[in-house]
Amino acid sequence: MPTFTPYNLTKTAFMGSTFCTMFRIKNILLLGLLLGLLLPACTGIGLQPEKTTVKERLPADFPQVYSLYTEDEALSGEGSAGLWWESLQSPELNRLMQLALTENFSVLSALSRIEQARYKALKAESWLYPELGGGAGVGTQKLKHKGRDSVSTDEWLLGLNASYEVDLWGRVRAVRSSEDEKFAATREEFKAARLSVSGALTETWIGLIENREHQDLLEQQIALQKKLLQLIILRFPLGKATALDIYQQQQVIEKLQGTLIPMVNNQAILQRRVAFLCGRTQLEETFLETRRFPDVNELPTLGLPADLLAARPDIKAAGLRLKATEWEVVAARADRLPALRLTASGRTFGDDAGSIIDNWFYNLAANLAGPIFDGGRRRAEVERVRAVADERLQKYREVVVNAVIEVEDALTLEQDAVESLASIQKQSDLARRTLREARRRYLNGSSDFINVLKEELNSLQLDHDIISQEGRIITARINLYLALGGSWMDDFNKERDENGK
Repeated sequence: MPTFTPYNLTKTAFMGSTFCTMFRIKNILLLGLLLGLLLPACTGIGLQPEKTTVKERLPADFPQVYSLYTEDEALSGEGSAGLWWESLQSPELNRLMQLALTENFSVLSALSRIEQARYKALKAESWLYPELGGGAGVGTQKLKHKGRDSVSTDEWLLGLNASYEVDLWGRVRAVRSSEDEKFAATREEFKAARLSVSGALTETWIGLIENREHQDLLEQQIALQKKLLQLIILRFPLGKATALDIYQQQQVIEKLQGTLIPMVNNQAILQRRVAFLCGRTQLEETFLETRRFPDVNELPTLGLPADLLAARPDIKAAGLRLKATEWEVVAARADRLPALRLTASGRTFGDDAGSIIDNWFYNLAANLAGPIFDGGRRRAEVERVRAVADERLQKYREVVVNAVIEVEDALTLEQDAVESLASIQKQSDLARRTLREARRRYLNGSSDFINVLKEELNSLQLDHDIISQEGRIITARINLYLALGGSWMDDFNKERDENGK
């Protein structure tokens, strides 16, 4: 008797019979699929999320305009088209930003989360289609009779089965829609991550420049104070200066040099922080050479608070998460209703490969099953998901309110910094005049040196305050750009794709 293995089942008769069998199974599967597609259309039944308008989602006191500006004033700015950091007109910052938005660890992690959500959405979509499985096997059975030798029999088995859940109430579609909304939310969260990284990088870069300006000013002051010390020493033999004057001047120099030490160390810390935000442990010196603040232009186009709903990625992500949860409520409600499942199977077996066709049988079944008593488990799940939806709604409102407050705060802080800078500059001008007069009176012998020291330290502190206020103005402008959001993240994606990155 000829033997067969799974690799030599190629006899013509066997293949012809198998084709007929597979044809019958194919008809069964097509019938199941047809029923699955037609039944929902015929019934017209499908649960939907509860409809809520944008106005119902917003807080009751959502503002129409920003408090510091009327609608006309808010729209009179220069505009913020394109990448927001380009308004600072710094090639160095542009190079750093290119690194950060493509190699930062948080950005890359957010990109991985997009892939996870995408495949979860594809997995949820797969339940809309029938599932087909198959199996094959072979075994040997030995039979031993009295007075006879044992007889070995080979048994062959081939089978196919298919199943499909008819989505009568829209449960499967609700799960798919929920995952689709979550996928869209992760895309917005990716944009929010890049927005956050761009702000952190720019603020750290500005902090580095501010530290350098303070450091340069201190070094200039130390050099000036050393020259003044030499002048005092030259006046000492002439009786026009005292030992106390010399000691006091030396103390000033030592104090300034002591203040310079942490600034030098802080510069190294800020450089490493910039490198980390760019996904590196360190950056070449050519990447960080700027020692002066960039210029700040006019305000960008603010628009209206309602514009933030479409411009802020964190708001859009929170809204999409809320929609996803609303679809989860639909799925939980549908899970309480009866489910219709179609199954089809076909199996053939025999002790001879040639006799498999004679033992072939198949079946098609439709099962309608629903919960009768579950102790309230499914109802509790519906209420739980509804509570989650309420939580998501409050989270959405929180993000919206926080976005408006961030814009208001950025505008207030910049206005405060500008006004404070103007006041400090006036104080600095007066301090320089006072210092010149104090020096003149000391050199003429009509005043003590302590008056000169007092005015020098006052003038030095005001110079440092000017640097700090300039840094505050730029930081407030950065926060304003971050608070406004915008479409620059989509523009950056397009630019990166066009450049093949």
